[in-house]
Amino acid sequence: MGVGTVSDAVVEDAKKIAKQYDTQLKEKRNARLSEMQDSIEKLRQKKKEVAKDKISLLAKTETSRTNLEIKRKRLKMEQDILEDVLKDVKIKLEKMESDKREIILNKLISVATLQNFYSNETDEKLVKKIVKDRYKGNISCLGGVLTEDVSGIIREEFTFDSIIESIFNNDLKEIRDILFGEAEYGFQCNIL
Repeated sequence: MGVGTVSDAVVEDAKKIAKQYDTQLKEKRNARLSEMQDSIEKLRQKKKEVAKDKISLLAKTETSRTNLEIKRKRLKMEQDILEDVLKDVKIKLEKMESDKREIILNKLISVATLQNFYSNETDEKLVKKIVKDRYKGNISCLGGVLTEDVSGIIREEFTFDSIIESIFNNDLKEIRDILFGEAEYGFQCNIL
Protein backbone atom coordinates (compact mmCIF):
# COMPACT_ATOMS: atom_id res chain seq x y z
CA MET A 1 0.00 0.00 0.00
CA GLY A 2 1.19 3.32 -0.85
CA VAL A 3 1.38 6.39 1.21
CA GLY A 4 -1.44 7.97 -0.78
CA THR A 5 -3.72 5.02 -0.19
CA VAL A 6 -2.92 4.94 3.52
CA SER A 7 -3.46 8.65 3.81
CA ASP A 8 -6.74 8.33 1.89
CA ALA A 9 -7.82 5.51 4.24
CA VAL A 10 -6.84 7.60 7.30
CA VAL A 11 -8.73 10.61 5.92
CA GLU A 12 -11.69 8.39 5.15
CA ASP A 13 -11.65 6.92 8.70
CA ALA A 14 -11.26 10.40 10.13
CA LYS A 15 -14.29 11.57 8.12
CA LYS A 16 -16.31 8.59 9.42
CA ILE A 17 -15.22 9.32 12.98
CA ALA A 18 -15.98 13.02 12.51
CA LYS A 19 -19.37 12.18 11.04
CA GLN A 20 -20.13 9.83 13.99
CA TYR A 21 -18.88 12.47 16.39
CA ASP A 22 -21.03 15.10 14.66
CA THR A 23 -24.09 12.80 14.83
CA GLN A 24 -23.44 12.06 18.52
CA LEU A 25 -22.96 15.76 19.17
CA LYS A 26 -26.28 16.58 17.43
CA GLU A 27 -28.05 13.84 19.41
CA LYS A 28 -26.57 15.11 22.68
CA ARG A 29 -27.45 18.69 21.77
CA ASN A 30 -31.03 17.67 20.84
CA ALA A 31 -31.36 15.65 24.06
CA ARG A 32 -30.03 18.57 26.08
CA LEU A 33 -32.39 20.99 24.28
CA SER A 34 -35.29 18.63 24.96
CA GLU A 35 -34.33 18.45 28.66
CA MET A 36 -34.10 22.26 28.80
CA GLN A 37 -37.49 22.65 27.12
CA ASP A 38 -39.00 20.15 29.59
CA SER A 39 -37.46 22.08 32.50
CA ILE A 40 -38.72 25.39 31.08
CA GLU A 41 -42.21 23.90 30.61
CA LYS A 42 -42.20 22.53 34.18
CA LEU A 43 -41.14 25.96 35.49
CA ARG A 44 -43.80 27.62 33.38
CA GLN A 45 -46.45 25.23 34.75
CA LYS A 46 -45.23 25.73 38.32
CA LYS A 47 -45.35 29.53 37.90
CA LYS A 48 -48.84 29.22 36.41
CA GLU A 49 -49.99 27.20 39.42
CA VAL A 50 -48.37 29.63 41.86
CA ALA A 51 -49.99 32.56 40.04
CA LYS A 52 -53.31 30.73 39.97
CA ASP A 53 -53.05 30.06 43.73
CA LYS A 54 -52.15 33.71 44.38
CA ILE A 55 -55.08 34.91 42.26
CA SER A 56 -57.40 32.47 44.05
CA LEU A 57 -56.17 33.64 47.45
CA LEU A 58 -56.54 37.30 46.43
CA ALA A 59 -60.05 36.60 45.14
CA LYS A 60 -61.01 34.84 48.37
CA THR A 61 -59.50 37.64 50.45
CA GLU A 62 -61.31 40.30 48.42
CA THR A 63 -64.56 38.32 48.58
CA SER A 64 -64.22 37.99 52.36
CA ARG A 65 -63.43 41.69 52.67
CA THR A 66 -66.44 42.58 50.51
CA ASN A 67 -68.73 40.23 52.45
CA LEU A 68 -67.53 41.70 55.72
CA GLU A 69 -68.19 45.22 54.45
CA ILE A 70 -71.67 44.19 53.28
CA LYS A 71 -72.40 42.65 56.69
CA ARG A 72 -71.10 45.78 58.43
CA LYS A 73 -73.32 48.00 56.27
CA ARG A 74 -76.30 45.71 56.79
CA LEU A 75 -75.80 45.75 60.57
CA LYS A 76 -75.52 49.54 60.49
CA MET A 77 -78.72 49.74 58.42
CA GLU A 78 -80.48 47.34 60.80
CA GLN A 79 -79.29 49.36 63.80
CA ASP A 80 -80.59 52.57 62.19
CA ILE A 81 -83.95 50.92 61.52
CA LEU A 82 -84.13 49.59 65.09
CA GLU A 83 -83.41 53.07 66.43
CA ASP A 84 -86.17 54.47 64.20
CA VAL A 85 -88.57 51.78 65.42
CA LEU A 86 -87.66 52.65 69.02
CA LYS A 87 -88.31 56.35 68.36
CA ASP A 88 -91.66 55.49 66.73
CA VAL A 89 -92.65 53.31 69.69
CA LYS A 90 -91.83 56.13 72.11
CA ILE A 91 -93.82 58.65 70.06
CA LYS A 92 -96.82 56.29 69.89
CA LEU A 93 -96.64 55.67 73.64
CA GLU A 94 -96.58 59.41 74.34
CA LYS A 95 -99.58 59.97 72.05
CA MET A 96 -101.57 56.92 73.22
CA GLU A 97 -105.30 57.44 73.65
CA SER A 98 -106.36 57.92 77.26
CA ASP A 99 -108.68 54.88 77.38
CA LYS A 100 -105.87 52.57 76.20
CA ARG A 101 -103.47 54.28 78.58
CA GLU A 102 -105.87 53.69 81.48
CA ILE A 103 -106.17 49.98 80.65
CA ILE A 104 -102.38 49.61 80.56
CA LEU A 105 -101.90 51.58 83.78
CA ASN A 106 -104.51 49.41 85.55
CA LYS A 107 -102.65 46.27 84.49
CA LEU A 108 -99.28 47.67 85.58
CA ILE A 109 -100.64 48.80 88.95
CA SER A 110 -102.30 45.41 89.50
CA VAL A 111 -98.94 43.61 89.33
CA ALA A 112 -97.14 46.13 91.54
CA THR A 113 -96.41 44.87 95.07
CA LEU A 114 -94.91 47.96 96.72
CA GLN A 115 -96.78 50.76 98.53
CA ASN A 116 -95.74 54.09 96.99
CA PHE A 117 -96.53 55.01 93.37
CA TYR A 118 -94.98 57.54 90.99
CA SER A 119 -95.90 58.42 87.41
CA ASN A 120 -95.29 61.10 84.82
CA GLU A 121 -97.33 64.26 84.93
CA THR A 122 -99.61 63.11 82.08
CA ASP A 123 -100.65 59.93 83.93
CA GLU A 124 -100.93 61.56 87.37
CA LYS A 125 -104.74 61.88 87.42
CA LEU A 126 -105.30 58.31 86.26
CA VAL A 127 -102.80 56.82 88.71
CA LYS A 128 -104.10 58.93 91.62
CA LYS A 129 -107.63 57.76 90.79
CA ILE A 130 -106.51 54.13 91.04
CA VAL A 131 -104.01 54.20 93.97
CA LYS A 132 -105.46 57.15 95.88
CA ASP A 133 -103.25 58.30 98.77
CA ARG A 134 -100.41 55.93 97.83
CA TYR A 135 -99.50 58.31 94.98
CA LYS A 136 -96.28 60.15 95.90
CA GLY A 137 -95.35 62.31 92.92
CA ASN A 138 -94.07 62.73 89.38
CA ILE A 139 -91.09 61.22 87.66
CA SER A 140 -89.66 61.79 84.20
CA CYS A 141 -90.78 58.92 81.95
CA LEU A 142 -92.92 58.16 78.91
CA GLY A 143 -95.63 56.61 81.03
CA GLY A 144 -96.35 53.74 83.37
CA VAL A 145 -95.56 53.65 87.07
CA LEU A 146 -92.65 53.32 89.44
CA THR A 147 -93.26 51.84 92.87
CA GLU A 148 -91.25 51.98 96.09
CA ASP A 149 -91.45 50.43 99.50
CA VAL A 150 -92.03 52.73 102.47
CA SER A 151 -88.28 53.12 103.11
CA GLY A 152 -87.62 54.14 99.48
CA ILE A 153 -84.88 51.51 99.12
CA ILE A 154 -86.69 48.86 97.07
CA ARG A 155 -88.14 49.87 93.72
CA GLU A 156 -90.14 48.22 90.97
CA GLU A 157 -90.13 49.88 87.58
CA PHE A 158 -93.19 49.51 85.43
CA THR A 159 -92.46 52.57 83.34
CA PHE A 160 -92.80 52.39 79.58
CA ASP A 161 -89.14 53.36 79.37
CA SER A 162 -87.98 50.39 81.45
CA ILE A 163 -90.32 47.99 79.64
CA ILE A 164 -89.05 49.14 76.23
CA GLU A 165 -85.45 48.92 77.41
CA SER A 166 -86.04 45.41 78.76
CA ILE A 167 -87.66 44.29 75.51
CA PHE A 168 -84.90 45.75 73.35
CA ASN A 169 -82.18 44.28 75.57
CA ASN A 170 -83.70 40.84 76.11
CA ASP A 171 -85.56 40.23 72.86
CA LEU A 172 -83.37 42.03 70.33
CA LYS A 173 -82.76 38.86 68.29
CA GLU A 174 -86.49 38.18 67.96
CA ILE A 175 -87.12 41.81 67.03
CA ARG A 176 -84.39 41.62 64.37
CA ASP A 177 -85.81 38.34 63.10
CA ILE A 178 -89.29 39.82 62.74
CA LEU A 179 -88.09 43.02 61.08
CA PHE A 180 -85.49 41.50 58.79
CA GLY A 181 -87.07 38.20 57.77
CA GLU A 182 -85.19 35.51 59.66
CA ALA A 183 -88.03 34.42 61.95
CA GLU A 184 -90.59 31.74 61.29
CA TYR A 185 -93.75 33.75 61.87
CA GLY A 186 -95.56 32.82 58.67
CA PHE A 187 -94.20 35.82 56.77
CA GLN A 188 -90.91 37.19 55.67
CA CYS A 189 -89.71 40.75 55.40
CA ASN A 190 -86.68 40.82 53.15
CA ILE A 191 -85.31 44.31 52.76
CA LEU A 192 -82.11 43.33 50.97
